[in-house]
Amino acid sequence: MVAQMGTLDIEHTRAICAKALGMMEAYGVGPAPRNYEIWYAHATGTVPGLAMALEAVFTGDGEWSSQAADDIYLRFFPAVPNPASLAAIGDALQHEMASILKSVTEAGAETKSYGAALEIVTGQMDRGVDANRLPAIAHQLAVSTRAMRARTDALERELEQTSKEVAALRAKNEAIRQEALTDSLTNLGNRKHFDERLAEAADAAMKTGGPLCVIMADVDRFKAFNDMWGHQTGDQVLRLVAACFSDNVKGRDTAARYGGEEFAVILPETSLANARVLAEQIRRNVQAKKVVKRSTGETLGAITISLGVASLQPGEHPQDMLRRADKCLYAAKHAGRNRVMDEDSAGQPSATAA
Repeated sequence: MVAQMGTLDIEHTRAICAKALGMMEAYGVGPAPRNYEIWYAHATGTVPGLAMALEAVFTGDGEWSSQAADDIYLRFFPAVPNPASLAAIGDALQHEMASILKSVTEAGAETKSYGAALEIVTGQMDRGVDANRLPAIAHQLAVSTRAMRARTDALERELEQTSKEVAALRAKNEAIRQEALTDSLTNLGNRKHFDERLAEAADAAMKTGGPLCVIMADVDRFKAFNDMWGHQTGDQVLRLVAACFSDNVKGRDTAARYGGEEFAVILPETSLANARVLAEQIRRNVQAKKVVKRSTGETLGAITISLGVASLQPGEHPQDMLRRADKCLYAAKHAGRNRVMDEDSAGQPSATAA
C-alpha cells in the first residue's frame, strides 16, 4: 500500500512538472530555477492570486522578464530568515544556558560546603567552647563566610554578564526576524509581514465585532515608466511612494509593499468611510511629489496611484475582503486612474449581498 501511494505521488508530481514546463514554453519563459518555482506553484493552483498576477504580465504585448520574475517572486514567495544566522544564535543561546547551569551548579556546591562548615562550627560550640579555642573557631567561620561571599559576588557578576549577552542575542534574533518581514527596497513590511498582521487583525475583529478595512494601491503606468527611465529610477519611484504610505500610516495600522508596484494597508478599528479618507490623503500626497532623475536633476513629472478600499464582512475570510479591495482598485484604474474607489463607489457587492 505504501509503495502504491509513493508511485501515485511521483506520477502526480511528474504531471505537475510537465504542466509547468509546458506553460513556460508556451509563454516563452526560460527554465531558470526561480522561473520554474513560480510556474510550478502556478501549475499546482495552490497560491491565491498567482494566476491573476501572471495573466497581468502578459496583458497586451507583455513579455516575461527578470523584472517580472523578481516582482512576482517578491509578492508570492516572501523571504525567510537566514538559517545559518538563526543556527548561530541558537548555538550561542545554548552556550549561555550551559554557562548559567554550570555557574548555578558550582554555586550549589559552594553553598553545600559552606553549610557543612557551619555545621562543624555549630557542633563545636554545642560541645562547649573554652576561651583558648574561640579565636580559632571564629577565624574558621570568618574564612568560610568570606569564601562564600566571594563566590556569591562572582556568581552575581557572571549572571549579570550572561544576562547582557542573552539580551544581545535576543536583540539580534529580533533584528533577523524584522529583516525577514521587511521589504529591503522600501523599508515597509513585506508580503509575509502583511499576511501575518492581516490574520491577527481579522481574528481580533471577529472576536470584538469591530470594523476592519484594507487599502490596496497600485502605481499608475509603472511598467511604462520603468521602460522609459530604467529600473533604478523605477526603484526611486517605489521608495517615494512608500515614504508617502509611511508618512500617513501610523500607530496600530500597517503599511506594506504587497509586491512589485503594489502597496497595501491594514486598518483595524476603522470604518469604510474613514479608510477612504486615508486612501484619498495618501493619493494626494503621492500626486504632490515630483520625481527627479538623480544623475541629471531632470524632473520626470508626477507619479499617481490608484487605490481600492474594502471592509471585512461578518463571518468572511480576510482573503475575500482583499479580493474585493483588489476589484475596487481595478475599477479605479478603469475609471481613469489616480483615484480612490471603495465598495460603494465601485459598485462592488458586499459578501452578504453576493
